[in-house]
Order: sequence, then C-alpha cells, then structure tokens
Amino acid sequence: MLDPSHGAELGAHGDSHDTPQDVVICGGGLAGLLLARQLRRELPALSVSVLERTRRPLPDACHKVGESSVETGSQYLERLGLGDYLLERQLVKLGLRFFPGDGNLPVEQRVEIGPSAEPIVRSYQLDRGRFEHDLRGFLEEDGVTLLEGARVREIVLGQKGAGHRVHYTLDGEERQLAARWVVDASGRAALLRSAMKLKRGTQHAASAGWFRIAGRLDINDLVPASDTAWHGRPCASERWRSTNHFMGAGYWAWVIPLSTGNTSIGLVVHEELHSFSRVSSLEAVMDFLRQHEPVLARKLEEFEVKDFLCLRKYNNLIARCWSPDRWAIVGEAGAFVDPLYSPGTDFIAFANSFTTELIRLDQQGADLAAKATALNLQYRTFVSSTTELFRTAAPVYGHAQAMAAKLYWDNFTYWSYTCQYFQQSVWRWDPAQQVPFDAAGRHFVDLSTHVFALLRAWAGLKPSRHTPGMRALPVFPSMLVDAHIAVGRRMEPGEGIAYVEQRARQAEQVVVEFVLRVVQELGPELAQRLLDDVGFPAWNLPIPSERLELEACDSRTRRRALPEVARDVERCLGALHRHAAADVARGLLAQSLA
Repeated sequence: MLDPSHGAELGAHGDSHDTPQDVVICGGGLAGLLLARQLRRELPALSVSVLERTRRPLPDACHKVGESSVETGSQYLERLGLGDYLLERQLVKLGLRFFPGDGNLPVEQRVEIGPSAEPIVRSYQLDRGRFEHDLRGFLEEDGVTLLEGARVREIVLGQKGAGHRVHYTLDGEERQLAARWVVDASGRAALLRSAMKLKRGTQHAASAGWFRIAGRLDINDLVPASDTAWHGRPCASERWRSTNHFMGAGYWAWVIPLSTGNTSIGLVVHEELHSFSRVSSLEAVMDFLRQHEPVLARKLEEFEVKDFLCLRKYNNLIARCWSPDRWAIVGEAGAFVDPLYSPGTDFIAFANSFTTELIRLDQQGADLAAKATALNLQYRTFVSSTTELFRTAAPVYGHAQAMAAKLYWDNFTYWSYTCQYFQQSVWRWDPAQQVPFDAAGRHFVDLSTHVFALLRAWAGLKPSRHTPGMRALPVFPSMLVDAHIAVGRRMEPGEGIAYVEQRARQAEQVVVEFVLRVVQELGPELAQRLLDDVGFPAWNLPIPSERLELEACDSRTRRRALPEVARDVERCLGALHRHAAADVARGLLAQSLA
C-alpha cells in the first residue's frame, strides 16, 4: 500500500530500527538484485538496502519465468562483471531456434530455423534459483544491506522533496526504513504500480502455462538416430543449448535447458486462436501438446514434472516508471512484454540503467524532471514497440516462410537499433545527440508496422510450404551477421548515429525485398488482396523501377545484378518461389506506386 499523506521529512537518524539509506530496493528478485549490484559498482558511495521476503537457500530451478537471455540482457550482465561467473555456473546459449509449421509432422520434416555456429556475441540460459542465490552472496560482499525474510507492507512516498519510508515486517516485528530513493522491484505484486494506478493494458492477449521437468530433454532425442542428415547438421549435437521453440498457428512451446540439469517447458497461446483454458493447468497444457505437438508431448511423458504455473494475459504497459520525486519501478513491477525472443533481462537492463542514471544525476544535484520525462517516454516506446512484435503474429507462427522472414526482420532491427541503444548508453548522451538516433529508431518502428501487416496477410492468404531443411539464421556472411557482431562494439556518438542511420536505410530496402518476394509468390489475384488488405499505397515505399525490371531478367543476369540487400535477403531466406503469373503480380506494384 502507498500513502503519500505520511510523507513527513525524515529525522537525521530514521527510526529506532534502521539507519536511513540512500536507496531502498523493495524486492530481491533478478531486477532488484542486479540493480543493487549496478549501484554498488557505479555509485559505490551510496548505501543500498534490499528487502526480500524469501530467505536462502533458494532451490535450483526456482520457478520463475525469464530463464533465457538475449544479447542486450547478456551484455548488461557482463557489464556488471558477471561474465566469468556465467561461464562457470550457467549455460552459454546456442541462440534461439524455431520449428514453425505443422506440429503433427515429425520434427525432421519441419523447417528448422536457427544458428548453425556459435554466436559471436554470447547469451545465456539462466537457472534463476542458482543465479539469484549466488547474486545475494555477491551483494553481501559488495556491502549491500540484504534483509531476507522482510515483507514490505507499505511504501510511503515523501512530498515536496521529503524522503520516503518503507514499512515492513521481519521476524514478526514491525519495522521501517528511511530512504532518499525507493525502488519498487516487487515483481507482479507491483506495489507502486498498483497503488498509483499506473498499469496500462494492451491488445496483446496471450497467456502461458509452464513447468520444470527433472532432467535434460535433448531435442535430438525427438528424431530417430537413423536420420543422419538431421543429426549431421552444423551444431546438431549442441541444439539442446538453444532456446527451442515448437510453433503453430497461435501458439508456441519452449524447451530451455538449465545448468542444474533440469529443463524448463512452457506453452504460450494467443487468445485470438486458443483460449486460456488450454494453459490453465498442467493437464490442459499436456492435452494441448498431445493435439498440436505430439512428438514433444510423448517425450515429456517420460519425465517427472516438478511444478506448474500459469498466467493469463501476462502483457501490460505502464504509464511511468521514474519520478523526479526520487522513486522508480523496475522489472515485472513495471511492464511485461512477452517471453518469445526472451526479452525480460533486456528490459531489466534498460530499467536498471535508467534508474542508476537518475540517481547519479541526483547525486550531482541536477534537476531530474526533464530527464525522468525523457526516460519514461523512451521506456514506454521500447515496451510498446516490442509488444507489437507479437500482438498480431498468431497466424505467422504456423507459417514457416513467413516466420523465417519475421525472424530475419526482428533480428535485424533488434541488433541494429535496440542493442546499439544499450551498448552505446544512448540515454547518457546529450539530448541533441539523441535526436538523430531516436529518429532512426522511429523509422524502424514505422517499417516494422508494415512488415508485421505484410507477414500476417501472407500467412492468412496462402498455406505454408512444409519443406524440411535447415534455414540458418544468421547465415555467414550476411548483413545479419554483421549486425550481430556490431552488438559488441563501443562507438562514439557520431559513429553510433551514422551506424543506425545506415541500418535504417538498409531496413527500408529489406521491406522492399519482402514485398517483392510475397507478391511474386502469391500471384496476381492473392497479391491484389494482400496489397489492399495492408494498404500498400499508403506506405509510400519507394521501389526503384530498375529493381522491378531486374525480376524479369534471366536468372544469371538477375543474380549478378542483385543489390546487396536483395542478395542478403535471398541468401538468408532461400530462393524465391514464383507464381506462374509473377510478372503480372509485379505489375500490380508498379500500378500501386504510380
């Protein structure tokens, strides 16, 4: 509960129980623990306390969502000096791997989309119980005051510059802490968000049920050993280290290995096509998998299930997470997007870094109002634009070709802009330097709106081709690989701006190539329906006449003259499958742009 009316100025010594703290973090899950570590490393003069109701020892395979990390979150963890620890106590991840299409097909007859080599920039599979247990020990070594068994009952925000009070119980005793800064990291309890009515809904209606099984489920065991071609693909023996996704229209199931030898299993359904009841219990999840992913379901029945949880319509936005009155909200206490692509640790990285920056400015005596406004806007933009990756994608999950194009696009934009925003610490740049960087980001968002509409329409108009084989993403060499490698580079602001502007121009050309591929595959009748459905003329997308004309050339001439971006898309997504009347379909594009 939050009660601003109690916010009197604190005395010099707080209350009878505790010394006033510079920062009190309410919640010792992943977000709160990592924020405490970041503050101690970047602002070591500050006193920091973490209040967490659970006590050690935390069990391995602790039942929390968010075990898989991707590049931004992983770069954040390494920036906090955890790189050696992650290599020793967690698992290096072999990227994201996808099996879209018909789950009733044997796995070896489905398209496999994923890395065919170890990623240059690492990411990790996190056993949350082990990780959070170990982090608590690190924090004690760092000088953080960690109050385990403390249940926060009330956050009382000070008024007009006054400090805050956090009321909690510990060992049956009522206590309180005085704080200059208070941070809500209480997870789905969302103390401040609930009390201040900051939650905002979305149109992304998806739900999940998940559980752990005892032992490692190696997806290679889903395919007979006699299929030497499947087992002989690059990195085949290491597939188990990927976050593996088995996908169909409106759903996907995850298989995530944990360093303790257990495996996390989850099922996400979009309520556009599947009701919450399909994930509301363990038996419901297994029934769904028996129907839609029978090969995976049969293998799961060999394992002991350790636990189960579900969440309905897990996605939410938040009005604001930072205030010049010196409070902040991080982790799931703020916003939650979607577990596909594993972005949870990314949003922890952004929220914690924004919080640290405001506290740093406060220590310097700066006015916080303008900066808090800017960070709230940037965070809401990241949350809402990331939500759009998933909101309308239900039909695409069951369409192998559309899903491959989506993965190309989503990886390219993520590595080219989102990762660069974090890696270059753009939130710390001068406002004038941020303007062109943000403009490139808005262009990515606008183009993404067109791509998502295009892929959804494609999936709805023509069934997927169930062609078995490996679609390596990213494939070497490619722009996609270049964008991935650049995630690890530090740049000066001028170089960073030039880089994202170049990638934004390339992204526009990628959209052109997607439109050309889809229109030529569909043929004139379906292509016209698609162009009408997505409002193509209003896109104002420039397609050079010479690019259209090149598609009419013989294959050898075309191949030699393809622009770099067109060549890259074709290398990554495979040869174009043309309709017999593809030339007529191309003519529709020329007419639309006339």
